[in-house]
Amino acid sequence: MSWEVLLTPSVGPLVSRRSQRQIDFWPTRPELIARALKTDPQTLVDMERVGTPAKGLPAMDWMLAQWAAPGQGKPSARDCRFVSLVAQGIAEEALALESEFATLATKDWASSPDEATAAMAEWVNQWLAGLERLRWAHIEKPIVTHQTSQADKKGAQIMFARISRGSNLAGWQAQWHNLLTQARLTEAQYRNPPPLGQALVPIEALLLGKGHLALAGRWAAALDKVSAAMAGLKPQASTAELLAVTQLMKAVTVLFQNEVATALDIPLGFSDADGD
Repeated sequence: MSWEVLLTPSVGPLVSRRSQRQIDFWPTRPELIARALKTDPQTLVDMERVGTPAKGLPAMDWMLAQWAAPGQGKPSARDCRFVSLVAQGIAEEALALESEFATLATKDWASSPDEATAAMAEWVNQWLAGLERLRWAHIEKPIVTHQTSQADKKGAQIMFARISRGSNLAGWQAQWHNLLTQARLTEAQYRNPPPLGQALVPIEALLLGKGHLALAGRWAAALDKVSAAMAGLKPQASTAELLAVTQLMKAVTVLFQNEVATALDIPLGFSDADGD
């Protein structure tokens, strides 16, 4: 299972297991990593006493970057053991997710209409939460935090989720691709609409199916603006360019909250498990 499953809107096992926090918690807390290293955990059972901000993919990214920095010596056996245990923990959670999603895929939703309605509402809400997580938590908030702190005067870098700008951009684009797949019809899908119960039906298709033709058109246009802006980003994009993209995402959020959710007859509401 690819870690990019965590970049899709969180539904089903991702929510119930709180997997996003376990595998992709951010921001990483370097001081907690240092504290955990001192305890020198030996097994995954020992790792249960290590705080979540010191584990997961961002923590591994941070540690590997520290070792690769100029002037740094080779990592100790203790350091390597810790990173190995972090990786094992991620792998175990990924396998558990794979198993639970496989079980979920066999569910007969037609025989459980109440559960199907709840799952539909969860998906719609989590789609919006996923968009806001990308817009605010991963792109805009780190920029705003950097601009309003003293960090800029000290020459510090903006603290995005990944160490390298290239990795951050790849992550943002992967997140947007997954969101777009669930929101916008492709040209092929226009020619051959996805069949109910057999394929993913994007939000645009649901709007068209309910007769909201004008809204579906505005929804597609708003999504296309974000797609064009995301495709044009480079790893070293300026903060102004990044913030311009987040403003386009915000327009999608507002349209979703004010019109799309109502048209789909889905109430919006967030919880502490919504992926924010």
